[in-house]
Amino acid sequence: MKTAFSLVGACLLAGCSVPLIRPNAQQTVAEQYSTAKPAGSAALDVNWWSRIGDPQLTELLSLAQTNSPDLRSAAASVMSARAQAGQSRADFFPSVTGQASSTVSDSDAGRRSETSSMLLDASWEVDLLGRVRNASRADITRAEAEEMSYAGSYVSLAAEVADDYVEYRACRLAEADYREARASQQETLEATRSLVDAGMSANSDLSLAGANVASAQINLTQQHADCQIAAQSLAKAVGVSQGQIDAILAKGGGLPKAKPFQVAAVPADMLRQRPDVIEAEKRFAASLLDLKVAQANLYPSLTLGGSVTLSDATSWSFGPALSLPILDGGASKSKVRVANADALTAAESYRSAVLTAVAEVEGALTRLAAARANVASAESLVQQYQAYFDAVDEDWKAGGASLLDREEARRQVQSARITRITQRRTLLGQWITLYKAVGGGWVPPTQLSPAKSKAAT
Repeated sequence: MKTAFSLVGACLLAGCSVPLIRPNAQQTVAEQYSTAKPAGSAALDVNWWSRIGDPQLTELLSLAQTNSPDLRSAAASVMSARAQAGQSRADFFPSVTGQASSTVSDSDAGRRSETSSMLLDASWEVDLLGRVRNASRADITRAEAEEMSYAGSYVSLAAEVADDYVEYRACRLAEADYREARASQQETLEATRSLVDAGMSANSDLSLAGANVASAQINLTQQHADCQIAAQSLAKAVGVSQGQIDAILAKGGGLPKAKPFQVAAVPADMLRQRPDVIEAEKRFAASLLDLKVAQANLYPSLTLGGSVTLSDATSWSFGPALSLPILDGGASKSKVRVANADALTAAESYRSAVLTAVAEVEGALTRLAAARANVASAESLVQQYQAYFDAVDEDWKAGGASLLDREEARRQVQSARITRITQRRTLLGQWITLYKAVGGGWVPPTQLSPAKSKAAT
């Protein structure tokens, strides 16, 4: 025992510590958003999707939560991390194993003998420097990070499904406009044919009218294909068959109406409800605990062990075992440096997550403000071009305008109507983007910051 204590003293005198670079995850953010926040009567919550009032969207989100491969993978990661945390917690308790054996032997003299034995072995590491405790806390923290990752995956999935759904509905509205344009072109072709037959119009007008019908058919066919692709994207995101998606989409029509919601007053409030920020924070905290574990491995560890032979009550053993890291070629110190570098990386990842979160909200607010203004401008655009087309159309019927003039006016009003649909779709998309950027209504069970995390102290 005296020799053991001498070795421990030699280790301490030699200096088992390793110089470290202290990780710093502090990131300053602005006190206020630079872009004006939209007015909203309702607070941000997880029920925002249902408050939009579109039953097909609600059904798709419910199916995605159950069937999405990405979300299922995230759930499996949570299960794995929780199991790992449970395995680490088991290290707090003694390990007991049992052995039982029975043998039968036969000698040359014809004697048969039977022997049996039962043995219990037990061992328990005395957590002198907190290695076991910190390793368990690190795995528990990583499991919590995986739970945050799952929450973030659901927020992203819900936003993707909603955005794809809005894209599909907008596509169908545009398809209806193209179909109407083709029907109008067909009517123009018939009217022009009658005028040509009556000698009141040139054959070139008939050729132009026929070309316009063909062009309208091309636009309609392409738009129909785009809508099918949008529906196929929904099937992939939701994780169900195309037939099931098509059946759901056939039930409704038109764009849903966005419901304005309140945005966190300051960026700091928003950061406490973004799953990815909380995840990065917890991974940073786990890396600091890993660093403590690596430092503890530089020093001796004490294990208590013993065994009892149940078949012989007088046969037993018990005693401590001291593990001394004397010479390992610098491997233990290198592991500390690796853990230190991992902690530095995790700190910068947290800072990056904070900066990304603030930038995404600022960008979403800016684009939302532009989209709201553009919707109003698009409405005026349609009204003005429609009035212009109506005037040219009357003039063409009276013989004062050419078919070319009328078709140019018609293309302008159709383009304006498509622009209106696009801007309405963009506005909805920006509300969805903003909802995702501020955390998607998800509320974390605890609100921590790196400065307040126990693991960071």
